[in-house]
This record gives sequence, C-alpha cells and structure tokens, in this order.
Amino acid sequence: MSKSTEATLAPMPSVATDAVSEQLAHLMRLIALADPQPWMRLDLTMPQFKVLLLLWHARKARVGVLAARLGVHLSNITGILDRLVDAGFVTREEDAGDRRLVVSRLTPKGEATLAHLYDSRAVQVGERLERLSPEQRAALQTGVEAL
Repeated sequence: MSKSTEATLAPMPSVATDAVSEQLAHLMRLIALADPQPWMRLDLTMPQFKVLLLLWHARKARVGVLAARLGVHLSNITGILDRLVDAGFVTREEDAGDRRLVVSRLTPKGEATLAHLYDSRAVQVGERLERLSPEQRAALQTGVEAL
C-alpha cells in the first residue's frame, strides 16, 4: 500500500472528537485550578519534580535513563538527584541485578508526597462526579471505558 493510500485511509478527526478533546482539556484545567495549593507548596524545581514523576512511574531508574528521558546531560541529573536525596525524596542503591550499577528510587516521603498530590485531584474529580445524575455517570463511565 502506498503512503498516499495510507494517508487517505487514516481516520480524520471529527467535530465530535474535537469537542470531546476540548471538554477533557477544560475539565483538567478546572481541576488544576480548583485547589492548586498542594502543588504550589512543594519546594521543588520543575526538573526535580519531573525526576520524581519519572521515578514514581518507573519505580527505579539509573541516572543515564533519567537523563535520556529528560533530554539532559548526566551531570544535570546527578545534581538534581543529589538535592532530592538531601531533601529525603529519593534514595540511591545498588541494582539487585548488577551491583556495579546504582539506581534511584523514591523514598516513602517521595511516594507519600506524590500520592498526596494525586489523591487531592481524585477528591476533586469525585466531588464533580457526585453532581452528575446516575444517567450522566453511566454515560461518562461508558465513554471513559471506550477511551
């Protein structure tokens, strides 16, 4: 199949798809604005926060992996990790598979900090869901499952 044929077969975004995307983006902005305080109280730089998020999702990572994911030099990540270790958010340890390697992972403090941030968002979403009728919640559930 040629590229021009493939391009004509690709589904085009519909007006309904654009409207749903816009509504989801609007919902995310409303949730973020509802109570930004838990996020604003963090005494972290944006690069530090990004490292915490990467570690939260990956569970553990080597310095090189973190640098590659963030698109920065190893020395930048090393400094960021040093500050996160000093603040008690991250720990460094030997890799269980290869003791020559060092991995970083979140400490219980780091885990709790990120969990608190996301739990506060879940409460806000729950409050909005409570305002919906049972029919609206069922329709939303169907839509979210389809995503």
